Amino acid sequence: MIRKILTVVAGLTISAGMTWAGTLDTNPADFPLLIDWCANFGCTGATLATPQTFTGAGGISGLVGNNATGLPFTNLQQGNGWSGFFPAAMGLVYNGAQFNGVGDDIAVFFDEGVAGVGAYIEADFYTSFSYTMTTYDSRSLVLGVYGPLNDGAFNAPFIGAQDATADIWAVVFDAVGGGSFEPDFAIGTVGVNFAPAAPTPEPASMLLIAPALLGLAAFGRKRMMNSRRGNN
Repeated sequence: MIRKILTVVAGLTISAGMTWAGTLDTNPADFPLLIDWCANFGCTGATLATPQTFTGAGGISGLVGNNATGLPFTNLQQGNGWSGFFPAAMGLVYNGAQFNGVGDDIAVFFDEGVAGVGAYIEADFYTSFSYTMTTYDSRSLVLGVYGPLNDGAFNAPFIGAQDATADIWAVVFDAVGGGSFEPDFAIGTVGVNFAPAAPTPEPASMLLIAPALLGLAAFGRKRMMNSRRGNN
């Protein structure tokens, strides 16, 4: 849907010279600098030309729009033009497939590199859907492809990625459901960070970490006992 324009309507593509980096992160709390679409465009269901400039928290700025086609998109709001499952009253960027008859990816371009980016996403049909996020560097080369992930019919999941450095300059979102104009979807609030968030260990990781910590503790006790014996 939103395949936008690095050179006005060039469209980002998966380039042959891919350099893979970053990790999937589905926790919106790890992306504290928010881009509120209602604050930028209102929530009236207006048709907006691609691209549009935006601003967000922390001095974030850039462009948003339909990526490949350059067709207009629509600003909507959960509960006001969109009856899906985004958080209540959240502002949305909808690729407008129902109105322009053409599905397209949604692209977000930043005016500077960021270390992490993510957004809520949902297909425009009450069915299960798959969704993908692709990040790009300053040369429009792919940094990472996250997905396709699958979700049920009654949810607007969050998909994000963290990179080791602030080298993400653009991101493209895609979602495919069971509607008539696929890909027919919207993204909600975009979250960004300039420094990678400290990863929270998953439960499975904790199972691996715990024995290591116990081993270090036992080693420390053994050294302490040996030290005491040596002093006696």
